Amino acid sequence: MKEKILDLLRQDDFVSGEKLAEKLGISRTAIWKQIKSLKDKGYEIKSVKNKGYQIISRPDKPFPDEISKKLNTDIIGKNILFFEKIDSTNIYAKKLAKEGVFEGCVVVADVQEKGRGRKDRSWSSPEGGLWFSVILYPRIPPENAMIITMAASLSVVEAVIKNTGSKPVIKWPNDVLVNGKKICGILTELDAEMDQINYAVIGIGINVNNSISKELYDIATSLKIQMKKNCSRVELLADILNNFDKNYSYIKSGDFKFIRDAWFLHANIIGKKIQVNREKDRMVGVVSDIDESGCLILKTDIGLQRIVTGDVKFL
Repeated sequence: MKEKILDLLRQDDFVSGEKLAEKLGISRTAIWKQIKSLKDKGYEIKSVKNKGYQIISRPDKPFPDEISKKLNTDIIGKNILFFEKIDSTNIYAKKLAKEGVFEGCVVVADVQEKGRGRKDRSWSSPEGGLWFSVILYPRIPPENAMIITMAASLSVVEAVIKNTGSKPVIKWPNDVLVNGKKICGILTELDAEMDQINYAVIGIGINVNNSISKELYDIATSLKIQMKKNCSRVELLADILNNFDKNYSYIKSGDFKFIRDAWFLHANIIGKKIQVNREKDRMVGVVSDIDESGCLILKTDIGLQRIVTGDVKFL
């Protein structure tokens, strides 16, 4: 009902309560209650006797009603769940995936209390950022899982460019940097068998307008800090989901090369000397290539090595 009222309200003119009630088939008292509920959510709505209601501004919160109207997708974002506060969008999304929720479901939160990154590292998720997870059923071999993360990071970069004009860089395997500092991390979690992924939950955390703790100043930043003004979370999330839907369609069709080639445009890594820290060892070499599955091909003293996962440090 609130979505229908928002569709009828205008920024350039008043709409009478009588007209709203007539259009929606409810009483004017019910209209008043819905308007009050919208105001409580942060919508600025002007009320004038004998004129009606006029919407003045919308809150920059990723409410499903605000996101959905900006989407043009086939799979991703057909179902969006919003929480003011949650432990982790990935934890909730995995529960939904196990229950067989429709593919492309998005879980988004204004605040995460237990946000996580790779290797179970904590991820600060205060108000003002974008914290969301996307549920997919890609039905591809698990060894190709990295291509999903690449498609996600590519989708974020394309949206950041459009909304800020900045030049973000993808850092393999799952980070997006602006001016050398991290603005985005991606955590892809799988349930898989030997030959296929049953489901993938892609958790994406982006520092948009949120504060950055002092101890992270040297390695992390936000779009607000970089732009010196607020960035619309609604526009950014809608653009990411539209991009991700497009990029995911190439994965569904088996065209991993498209994602790899597009990813390369934003990842300045070929020919770079790096150190890869893995759980049990570390390896130093020069990046020779990224294969079609998204794995690093590292030229080392003992020959070419295929790196599936690890933390990269540029030397």
